[in-house]
Amino acid sequence: MNPDIFKPLFEFFGFSYPGSYMTVLFFSFSLAFPIAWITAKKLELTPWKQMILPLTIVPASLIFSRIFHILFEGMFMFYMDGLKQNGISYLFTVMLNPFGPGHVFYGGLLGGFLAGALTTMVNYPKDWKKFLLTADAASIVVANGLWITRIGCFLEGCCFGRPSDLFGISFPQGSRTMFLLYKVDPEHTSLFTDTQPIIPTQLIHSGSNLIILAILVRLMFAGKPRNPGYIASVFLILYSVTRFIIEFLRYDIRGQLLFLSTSQWISIFTLIAGYELYKYTSQKKV
Repeated sequence: MNPDIFKPLFEFFGFSYPGSYMTVLFFSFSLAFPIAWITAKKLELTPWKQMILPLTIVPASLIFSRIFHILFEGMFMFYMDGLKQNGISYLFTVMLNPFGPGHVFYGGLLGGFLAGALTTMVNYPKDWKKFLLTADAASIVVANGLWITRIGCFLEGCCFGRPSDLFGISFPQGSRTMFLLYKVDPEHTSLFTDTQPIIPTQLIHSGSNLIILAILVRLMFAGKPRNPGYIASVFLILYSVTRFIIEFLRYDIRGQLLFLSTSQWISIFTLIAGYELYKYTSQKKV
């Protein structure tokens, strides 16, 4: 709810402040390295090879999450107008700037998967088992990043929910939430007061991802041995289901088709993919 919460820390060290969301995002990325090392040891993967993965996955995730923001959140024409007015430099300084505002998780998931898959194929050529084990390890990293970064969404004021007097909280006047909510619902939102009570879907999503992380950690470290890829399949299923449900509580201007948001349609496909992987890893020794 406070986008400047980390600003004094950056000012103390003389750094430019990127905002609360980007601060939390890069904190979560920094945790990818120790988690990659720990999971590599557990799954008998080569630790130094796993440490390479964040170096390729993080940039690809940021760029693809920006691309999905442009294509699927009703922002395409806005950015195209900016491109016409400012020239080709606008494409790299604003549209595809990985540090700019506006990111979509499923875009980051796709970009991260492609980069991770290519890196894994280089690390372990023609080794399907280690490919799936790497996917299991990556699931822990992603789930951990998700619950942390959704707190950044709450602090930044994006990804908010629908109005609710029962479960809602108000965001302060002048906040990003106030301006975004006014854009969605100008008849019931004032630019000069705190927002109406709205559901904190960011915190709900953070909590659900933390639960998913706990389940994955238990499966990897405390449960019985599983086939490679099993943990990744559980992550895809649980995240897809929870994201699909939480989307009904969201209240923003993203595109939708047949009463479902873009993220819900993608959730359906990732759920199918996760279920197929679950069946494969549950029934076969790989």
